[in-house]
This record gives sequence, C-alpha cells and structure tokens, in this order.
Amino acid sequence: MHGQINSTKRFFIHLPIITIAIMKFVIVPLVLIALTFRLCDSFEFERKELESEENLLHLYKRWSSHHRISRNGREMYNRFKVFKENAKYVFKVNQMNKTLKLKLNQFADMSNDEFMNLYTNSNITYYKNLHAKKTEAVNGGRVGGFMYEEARNLPSSIDWRKKGAVNDIKNQGATCGSCWAFAAVAAVEGIHQIKTKKLLSLSEQELVNCDFSDGGCGGGFYNSAFEFIMENDGITTEENYPYYAENDYCHSPRRNNPRVTIDGYENVPSNNENALKKAVAHQPVAVAIAAGGRDFQFYSHGMFTKNDYCGNQINHTVVVVGYGTEEDGTEYWIIRNSWGVHWGLEGYMKMQRGAEDPEGICGLAMSPSYPVKF
Repeated sequence: MHGQINSTKRFFIHLPIITIAIMKFVIVPLVLIALTFRLCDSFEFERKELESEENLLHLYKRWSSHHRISRNGREMYNRFKVFKENAKYVFKVNQMNKTLKLKLNQFADMSNDEFMNLYTNSNITYYKNLHAKKTEAVNGGRVGGFMYEEARNLPSSIDWRKKGAVNDIKNQGATCGSCWAFAAVAAVEGIHQIKTKKLLSLSEQELVNCDFSDGGCGGGFYNSAFEFIMENDGITTEENYPYYAENDYCHSPRRNNPRVTIDGYENVPSNNENALKKAVAHQPVAVAIAAGGRDFQFYSHGMFTKNDYCGNQINHTVVVVGYGTEEDGTEYWIIRNSWGVHWGLEGYMKMQRGAEDPEGICGLAMSPSYPVKF
C-alpha cells in the first residue's frame, strides 16, 4: 500500500457531486470488479522453461498473456529481468519439501521492494501509536475489556465463510494503501451478519475519504476506523459509496441510509493466540501482520509457517475469518486478504497457528481487534 495524502482534497463538501465524481463512482468500481472476476486458474510452468534465455522470454510472454498484462519497450526489458529471478525463486521453493507452495501470480514481474511499496503500508505502526495516544488522552489510560475472556468449549474449527459472515474477496488495488479500511470493513460486515443474519457489503471508500484520523490511501489503523463508524452513526454500503482506490473529497451527500452501526470495539490481549482463538470463535477479527518477502508475495497454497519469510515489519492488515487443524495435526488460521482472487487461495491464506513465538506467525497475534455489536 502506498500513496501520499492529498490534504487539499480531504475535507467535507456540501455541494452536489460533479459529473466527474459521478463517473468515478460508476466506472472505476466496474473496472475493479472486472479485474477481480478474471479466471482464477493457476499458471503452471516447467523446469525446461527456465533453462535458456529464449525459453524464459517465451515463459514471460505466456505469463503476460495469461494475466493480461501488457509491457512495452524499455519497461518490458526491465520487467523481464525481474521476472526471470522471480520465476527461478518460485520454482526453487516449490521443489523443497515444504507445505508452502508459490505461484507466478499477477505480481511476478515486480521486485519485492516494488511490491511492498505498492501493496503494504509502513505507516500502520504510526497510525496505531497515534490512535493509542489519543485513546489514552480520552480514557485516562484505561484499558478496554475482553468480552470473550471466559469463553469455554470452543469449536475445534470454525470458518465464518461457511456461516455466511464473509463477503467475496475484494481488491484494494495498487494505487491505494487502504488495507486498514478493508480489514475494518470486513470485521464490521462479519459481526453485522452474525447479529442480524444480513450480509451487506460496506464502503471502504467512505473510510478512505471521510475518516480524518487515518491517512486514506497513505495508511491507517482499524481501531481508528471503528471509532469513526461509532462517531458517525455507522458506515454506508458499497453500493451507496463505491470503492475507486484513491483519496478524494468526503462526499457528504452520499453519507446517508442505509448505514450499519457498531456499539464499540475491543482489543484481543496481545501476543496470546489462545485469546485470539476465543475471539475468532465468535466473529472475524482484524489483525496487523508483516507481509514482506517473496514467500508472501507469491503465496499460492499450503501452510505459511515459521520457516517461511514474511519480514520483520508490521506493514499490512488482514482479517482472521476462521481456524482449523490439518490431518497431520498442524493448526492453522484462515486469513482473508484484500489483494484480489489471484493471490493465494483465491484471496485467502492458511497461516500456522500455535507458533513458538507468542506474537504468532508474521506477528498476527500482536494487535488483534474486533468490533462489538449488541
């Protein structure tokens, strides 16, 4: 996730929305939907395709056609050099005796540095700390409760997708560092469905444009988003305020009913996967993670474990929508991402549960949080 905040555009207006804005609300979401619903078949390749420059170039062209990616001239030459190294890395990892498997997804001609600049957000820690300072000032340092502390007899597995509390995978796009908004919205969508039996798709764009405690496409933190929803009589639907992946004015004429409300939010005790399990047994939970490295960038399927690399910087937010246990006894979390259906297990990841380190794999147990709705 990346992008600088355009401070001149992020304020309330009360004039009718101009024609360009209307076109943006209609056309850009349709483009994002079209991108999301491309065929999700895996891109396969063989060792012999890596054995010569000619074969690699043919592989690159085949990959470009498969993902409908067009590069021209100098850009194609530079991208091809990156693609070659990524293809060799993916093949090497897939030959190892690991449960983790990688694939040449739509990010395969991006360097890892470029990928992280586009799809992860180094500002999460900043906004988390900023939010914590504001909360301490308001509450005198009071720490909120954890309503699931005494929960017992938890199910051995749960998948909130199967219970109708999780929407289809969404795509934040490469132009907007809005994973914090997607995580907050998915968590609110989940608890709203659990309490009302109605699954609605809610508006990430309203948070990007109107939540001034966060940084729009420049990053943010889901707890601040929960507070925005509490203080603004809820959040509207995706249909009413569609996503178009950039900072813009807060279009107040669209901030009307229907709106989904929450009554509060709570933090799961830090570095405690047992506490996280208690929370996820009751609802989807937003978490902040490290999402660096090529193992994460090219994740396809299998278990992401302590032996796989995701970096050491918390730079992305996702939602834990379930947990379970493999036949060999390995426990896992079900992670819902916001990079579209071509990444991972059609947008999801299995991440090892019960790690030796208390913060969990990729730090997912460090700062979990969930909205409360009575």
